[in-house]
Amino acid sequence: MRRKDLPTTPSPMSIMRMLGELSCRAFKKIYCRRNYFNRDAQLIQMSKLFDKLSRVDEALSKISQHISNLPSEIVSTERALGRVLAEDIISPSDFPPYDRVAFDGYAVRSESTFGASSDNPIVLRVIGSSSPGEEREFEIRGMEAVEVATGAPLPKGADSVVPLEYSRRLGEHVEILKQVAPGANVDRAGSDIRKGETILRKGTFLGPFEILAIASLNITQVRVVRKPRVCIIASGDELVELGSELKRGKIVNSNLFGIRAIIGELAETRYLGIAKDEPSSIKGLIEACDDCDIIVTIAGSSVGSKDYLYDVVKSMGGEILVRGLSIMPGKPTMLAVLGGRLLVGIPGYPVSAMVAASEILLPIIERLLGIRGVEVKTRVRAKLSQRVPSSPGVRHYVRVKLTKEGDSYIATPVRIGGAGIISSLVRSDGFLIVPEEVEGYERGDEVDVIVYRRWLDLEEGFQKS
Repeated sequence: MRRKDLPTTPSPMSIMRMLGELSCRAFKKIYCRRNYFNRDAQLIQMSKLFDKLSRVDEALSKISQHISNLPSEIVSTERALGRVLAEDIISPSDFPPYDRVAFDGYAVRSESTFGASSDNPIVLRVIGSSSPGEEREFEIRGMEAVEVATGAPLPKGADSVVPLEYSRRLGEHVEILKQVAPGANVDRAGSDIRKGETILRKGTFLGPFEILAIASLNITQVRVVRKPRVCIIASGDELVELGSELKRGKIVNSNLFGIRAIIGELAETRYLGIAKDEPSSIKGLIEACDDCDIIVTIAGSSVGSKDYLYDVVKSMGGEILVRGLSIMPGKPTMLAVLGGRLLVGIPGYPVSAMVAASEILLPIIERLLGIRGVEVKTRVRAKLSQRVPSSPGVRHYVRVKLTKEGDSYIATPVRIGGAGIISSLVRSDGFLIVPEEVEGYERGDEVDVIVYRRWLDLEEGFQKS
């Protein structure tokens, strides 16, 4: 046998070259079948792994650097509930605007009552009566009184009011059974709010009590921060709209309604529809968000073969700020800046979507509005009915059901994992948040539960289905 016919051992370089060619052929064979090699194929990247997971506070800090003030607008006081003030409110007048009677009784000169008691009543002549809204004017002199109702203007000459329970009417006279000091039972003009006083600061969220104060000062309009405009895009070939026929393999685009419910009080939402699992479809809907402050995409932010959001945003010149959070559920959340607008990629699994919307999207909207103060959440101290494990470095949102035993609350985990189990949200009452640095809790540990229900059915108890 000639030397050239003998088998030769391939060099390491040759082996690497052959493996590379085989990999390339396999890649093309697989992806060409799925029509990846077209104009959209340039959007596909081989690297689709989460580079670095961010904590929630880190993610919010990064995107806050790209938040700018929203413009303001004027709304009527009757439509200002739930809005955020864009400027301080200065009182245009005193409140109350006049010396006001604080109790039903008799307006008097306090000096006329000195020494009065039930054993030694002082008799005063009643010269009339006054109620709120009446324009009667009286002037009280010594040893006179005017019968008054709560809220009526204090008659001229009077400096105090004797409550009804310390008086006894005798025809045109009244017996005073207890002496009163000057100013007793009278609300002086401006004693509540002074003219020129700042009553509400810029950034104040207007709730029922704030609206009450504004209306009391006869302020008919207020300047508020315009609500953030949020465009919502869903993606997924499996999605159909609510009310559609559910064929095999199809599910309702229900995340849309949950997200709207979470942010609807603070933001205006515009739904653009369902994008197909194609880069061009996702890109087309994103390009339609030309008048919004925040673009919200539902699904497509993970690292699967049909998760195109990362590549689409990069191809459109966007800056990826966060790709992946160290939370469970909700890990595939993405934050970016695209064309001067904020983009929030919400995971597609329902529980992940609700956690991301509550913990990331809602705080972003609150920062855009410039709301003053720190949000106060309802917390309940409860004992765990069983052990809750967790992974180090990951913040876990454990769904728990609350019950009561005596004076104590008991928290029973409904689900620790399961980002797609919708029933776990309606069968639980709140989240037990396990911080990144805590490696789970043991049975009997006392923990704080963040309650997301307004009413708790504590008598029903927990029944595992």
